[in-house]
Amino acid sequence: MCSRQYLKDVFSRRDFDFDNPHLDLDKFHPQLKIFLFFNGIFFNNSESKFRFILPAASSSLAVVGLVLEAMFMYHGLSEEDYAVATESFCYCIILSSIPIVNLSVLANKAKIIKLLGRMNDDFKYICRLDQKYKKPFLDGQLLIWQLCYVWFIFTSIVASMFVGTCIVKLTYQSLFDTQNENTVRPLAFPMWLPKDDPYRSPNYEFFLVYHVIICFNVIQTFCVFIYVLFHTLLHYYYLMKLIFLDFEVLFDGLDESVVRLSSCNPQRIAVQLTLNKRMKRIVNWHTSVFRSVELISSIYGPSLVFQVMFSSIIICLIAYQIADYLDHGKINFLFVLLFFAGCIQLWIPCYLGTLLRNQAFEIGEACWRSGWHDTPLGRLLRSDIIILILRAQQPVSIKFIGLPKLELETFSSIISTSYSYFNILRQY
Repeated sequence: MCSRQYLKDVFSRRDFDFDNPHLDLDKFHPQLKIFLFFNGIFFNNSESKFRFILPAASSSLAVVGLVLEAMFMYHGLSEEDYAVATESFCYCIILSSIPIVNLSVLANKAKIIKLLGRMNDDFKYICRLDQKYKKPFLDGQLLIWQLCYVWFIFTSIVASMFVGTCIVKLTYQSLFDTQNENTVRPLAFPMWLPKDDPYRSPNYEFFLVYHVIICFNVIQTFCVFIYVLFHTLLHYYYLMKLIFLDFEVLFDGLDESVVRLSSCNPQRIAVQLTLNKRMKRIVNWHTSVFRSVELISSIYGPSLVFQVMFSSIIICLIAYQIADYLDHGKINFLFVLLFFAGCIQLWIPCYLGTLLRNQAFEIGEACWRSGWHDTPLGRLLRSDIIILILRAQQPVSIKFIGLPKLELETFSSIISTSYSYFNILRQY
């Protein structure tokens, strides 16, 4: 009971000091730098050569698995065992993403550190503002914290199911099954060697350990990749929410009669400076969103291109495996789980892309509805308001060469394409 309550407290951050004016990104989200550490991003000693060890080991294991799965795929096609061939091809695509993600992160180390520096500056600045700004921002950060745990648990379950199912079958086989010369010990993935038996000792033990490592290697890479992506995008989504609050008080507490005074009058100058200061913060936050999303695009653009290009194939192949098992009167829960994971990992960036796009367009509408036309003070900010409205017409979206707009429409299109591929494959 105590452990359950402790987990609830950690998940809801019940004992965290939200009123601390010295809050920063590291104090609220210590997991962010820990996760990036596994991708080779060191913050205390960013130029250390040791940072290449984990990404190099992860990519090397993925390349070995890629070669093995390509060999299994060729064997499956040669034997006309299309279920094995399609399954191996699916694993080939998944394993190929690991070195792409690692290389993208390592090549953009400076950009990642710069991005986190901007986010930390936002954190420290907003935490010194009134509760009107601080509370909705920290509520959003709490949601990011909770989503991190949900995503980590979900991806861990996917990996654990592949490994756990294999271990459970092996344990049952060792304890209760009658052993004979035709007994084949289970592995997480199908194996084949051209001139050897992969299921004999010590081959079996080697492949069993390798499968356990590669399962968590894939999950660790995708868990960190998707988490950092939705963390950074949601950060700027909640930053845009604060812009709406600024529009609500843009003209509050200011004397409208100064508009009739000379432009050199001290009272008018003081009001003008106050308006300029308020508008400056809105423009700075708005510009920060555009620049940071552009930075995120350059960091994870190659990984997202690969993800979007091949997600339709992966989802199609997994659906084919599920249908093939159903044809034989069986249900493969692992592939069902993998199917949902494949859809979710694509849905997350597409949903966030739509969220950011809509929120950015609403900033222009909020600027128009800020009340500038109901007060004479609107004349003092007329040019600034026009420029901001025009700027808000440009969509905030992740852009990279070969990458379509990440929106829910893109997700729908990819799912439709997967279904078309699935029908073709089934007819073939």
